[in-house]
Amino acid sequence: MTYNNGAPKIPLDYLEQGHDITPCDNKTPILSQWQKKVIKKDEWNSKYIRNNIGLKLGGKTDIDIDNHIVKKFIEVYLKSCGAIYGRKSNPMSHYLFLGELKYFKFTLPVELDHYCKGFPHGNTLLEIRCGNSHQSIVPGSIVEDEDVEWNKFASINPYAGDLEEDISIIVLSTALSILYPSKGSRDEYCTAIAGILSQHTDWDEDNINNFVYNLAVRSGDNEANKRMAKGTNAKNPKTKTFGFPKLAEILNCSVKTVAELFSWIGVKDSGSVFTALKVYESEPKYWKLKYKDTWITIMDSAMLLSYTKLSILILENCYEVAPVIAPKDWKGIIADLLKDVEKVEVPIDASYYQSIGLQIIEYFGRNDNQFDKDIGIGHGMGVWHNKEDDCLYTRLETITALLGRNRTSFERRKLVEHMQTHMGAVPVKINVHSKDVRLWKFSREILKFRNADSTGMGKAFRKVMDEHYEKSKNAF
Repeated sequence: MTYNNGAPKIPLDYLEQGHDITPCDNKTPILSQWQKKVIKKDEWNSKYIRNNIGLKLGGKTDIDIDNHIVKKFIEVYLKSCGAIYGRKSNPMSHYLFLGELKYFKFTLPVELDHYCKGFPHGNTLLEIRCGNSHQSIVPGSIVEDEDVEWNKFASINPYAGDLEEDISIIVLSTALSILYPSKGSRDEYCTAIAGILSQHTDWDEDNINNFVYNLAVRSGDNEANKRMAKGTNAKNPKTKTFGFPKLAEILNCSVKTVAELFSWIGVKDSGSVFTALKVYESEPKYWKLKYKDTWITIMDSAMLLSYTKLSILILENCYEVAPVIAPKDWKGIIADLLKDVEKVEVPIDASYYQSIGLQIIEYFGRNDNQFDKDIGIGHGMGVWHNKEDDCLYTRLETITALLGRNRTSFERRKLVEHMQTHMGAVPVKINVHSKDVRLWKFSREILKFRNADSTGMGKAFRKVMDEHYEKSKNAF
């Protein structure tokens, strides 16, 4: 056997220490179903002696560092490790421990891509590799013409602490260091970080102070000493603090993206439960807001700006009390959602005012045999059928009275716009008994659309009325 302070260097060393290994070509196992195959010494010597060594990670965890900035915070937060290795271009990039965590790859969200262009592994910061379905190339192998070598080997031991928690702090620190402003807004940046940690974790002020200070020092902030009391200030109710919206503003990204970073340490931002927004471009518009897994319909646009009113909808739709969100924070959340709002086209037939149009047509249809026989409509309420142009004439007051009886809400301006644009109605003025009367003219053809709900009905109205308008516009 060849050992260097007990460090395994060749396949037989790993096998004699009781490790399960698999032959690899560069980083890829060469055997099908390699996870299940156990290879003994003689087979290694005869078949795979020239292959790289893949250490199966059943019962083990490999902390695989893909971004060199992680190492700045490893030395601060990670407790001792007895098995560390890497290669010349990336030394001390693997930390081995006994015991398994859950597999996870820490990557900066896509919205922050532009911060990662110069890194060999792009957005990936660190990978927790563990379990029978994973293996890591270990010393005694050659990767891209570089020897994989131990930087330290005493033994592969369990971690003396909460490895998942410490790794999460390390990776969050790394991400925030990559994003650290080069100038200008550094103080607000650190204040916002401290505010988030104060509002959304159980960290005390000393933990927050240390976290922000370590971040500032290792991000090259020459005024790091000024950031030492950020946690103390954040815990002081009289001190102005920031949170997710301010950090998102500084980074020019969404609150959702910032919340994703802090989720690594278990922060559940109340705003991050609102994940999507749709606007249905009917008349009037209405909205759908995704809260957790539920789409909530909002018929009044003003309600989007009132979190108090929206909380009632959450109660009614989800049977739970809405999370507490300050008004200023809610405006930031809505502003982020509006940046990516999905615009949904709605056929005119499905719009609110088209339903009003159908009420008008239904009214005309019910009175088809009872139209006023003469133009006496000018002095009352009703519908007059002019047989010369085969059009129906009525006063706007007749229509609004109809809608009132049906308890249908409307805006007069929008009602008139819909009548003109989608029902082909034309405002006219006629003289009755030496008195001008203002009426609205509809083609009697619209009665064909009674009870209709097919797409394109509005265009059909328009086409019919255009034809009749050209024929009869000078009739009076």
